[in-house]
Amino acid sequence: MDDIKGIKDTEGTEKLRFCRLCDIFKEIPRDINAYAQRLYDLLDAKDKAGDELIKERLEICSACDRNSQGTCLACGCYCIVRSMKKTVHCPHKKW
Repeated sequence: MDDIKGIKDTEGTEKLRFCRLCDIFKEIPRDINAYAQRLYDLLDAKDKAGDELIKERLEICSACDRNSQGTCLACGCYCIVRSMKKTVHCPHKKW
């Protein structure tokens, strides 16, 4: 896990950042795209956002000042994971 960067707490100690919605996983995935695909595959078809909607959402996220290397600093989620479910929205109502 040496290649995974953490965040520093108020005392300057580096802590790993976990997605708040993914508590069932013990560690941060090394390949976020493979992880996102596994989660997407688990969604019911009616809940999937679809490729075009996901692409639109990620384009908005990539231009957002709250995006830090694919993690939303507003909510703590991976942007790609949050964008995949049709009924989920940006915490700042950008999509």
